Amino acid sequence: MSVREGSSTGFIERLESLRGLAALWVAVGHSMIWLVVGSEAAIWSKPVWKVHGVQATIARVLITFFSGAAAVDIFFVLSGFVLARSLAGAAMTPSTYAQFVVRRLFRIVPAFWFSLVVVVLYLTVVYGGHSVMPGASDWLNRWYANPLTVRTIAENATFISPWLNPNAWTLKVEILASLLLPLIVWCLGEKGAVRSAVVLIGSIELAWICRDAPSDVTHYLYMFVVGALLAKHGNTARRAVIDSEVFAACCVIVVVLASACFPLIHPIFADFMVVTGSAGLICALTQGRRPKAVSILGTRWARFLGRISYSFYLLHFIVLYATGTALLHLLPAEVVLRWPLAVMAAGCVISIAVSMPIAMFAFDRVEKPFTLMGRRLSNMQSGVVSR
Repeated sequence: MSVREGSSTGFIERLESLRGLAALWVAVGHSMIWLVVGSEAAIWSKPVWKVHGVQATIARVLITFFSGAAAVDIFFVLSGFVLARSLAGAAMTPSTYAQFVVRRLFRIVPAFWFSLVVVVLYLTVVYGGHSVMPGASDWLNRWYANPLTVRTIAENATFISPWLNPNAWTLKVEILASLLLPLIVWCLGEKGAVRSAVVLIGSIELAWICRDAPSDVTHYLYMFVVGALLAKHGNTARRAVIDSEVFAACCVIVVVLASACFPLIHPIFADFMVVTGSAGLICALTQGRRPKAVSILGTRWARFLGRISYSFYLLHFIVLYATGTALLHLLPAEVVLRWPLAVMAAGCVISIAVSMPIAMFAFDRVEKPFTLMGRRLSNMQSGVVSR
């Protein structure tokens, strides 16, 4: 899931920074929904104007700008773009396909398994057992209600269940879509708008048919297709952008409007808006000029967050859960019920601060070594001696 995987056709640092910001959106978005806010038990299930109460409205506005649902869509479009660039010009044979699969699995799975180790350690060493906590939202209370078993660990490690790490459902989509992406790139071909239109329309129709299955790969496959189309037609699209500053700003506005006007549970029209905005943003970011509207992507901390984004994305939830449950046990119930926004804000800052060093460790000791191992193994398959 790293933008560096497209390095054979030119590494684009700003896109990796965009992935880092998207991972931060997920973290902040989750941090604003783990408590009941006034009369609102699930602020993410309503558009902004249907939320009542000052604290609830502020929380809903925050997750409009830090939408985990929008971030996931951006992840998928970025993956389609980066992977299609890495596949451009490659002959699609059983051998090259096997090499591609090896690289993807070594890129995705080891870091995810490390996150499961962290979860299991927390549940067996620190966790005091499940209880319904006053003030906690249904979203928080539903996790870890069942006993931890070997079968549960095995099902999570093989992506059958996301019970130990709820973000795992996106990895399942990522892996399945990745397995299909070489075929998609082959179908798109190197030239021709007709083939592109047929593949795009077919994938959108599939998403429409499966619009009520928001955790199924068929619901999101068109996002990877859009990314692949950007890789194929990017030069043409970039030439059509007259003013990259205005264009980038408009793309950001489209993403924010989708998050404001729809529930944050992947309704298909909201996803269409986010995919359109993120595709336009990727197009603007891959121009020679750097739009000032998204100049934040060029900052040092954004680049740092981009490098560790995958591990951070995987690890933040369990740190947030541990932080949230600790705050609920430490703080008086009346404080939690009266000032949920302040408590969630404190949990947000603490959980992000704690997640960062763990993510740095996972990036250095798990992601990088296993990614390199996957590349070496794929090179061995092709008979190339990797030095």
